[in-house]
Amino acid sequence: MEQLFTPNNWNYSQFKNSELKAIISLGCDPDILGTRFSYFVTVLDEDDNEIFQEEFTSIEKACLAMNKKYSGIWEYIDLSKPTGGCDSCSAH
Repeated sequence: MEQLFTPNNWNYSQFKNSELKAIISLGCDPDILGTRFSYFVTVLDEDDNEIFQEEFTSIEKACLAMNKKYSGIWEYIDLSKPTGGCDSCSAH
């Protein structure tokens, strides 16, 4: 089953290829009284340098754009799951 970004998993997911990763991040209006949130589809290189960024007004639109552009060609990574080692380690 192909994994996709959703409004429920966007903050711990990424699409990744050999050298780049695509994530969604949250931003907000710098005005202290502002209530406008933005969602950014961002592509980072292996050193976490920004390569590309696009702004969206809703998480639904950001997820749709992310899935349309990267699903099926880049690997979906669920960052909430442990990588390597045992799954039952209580030290984490």
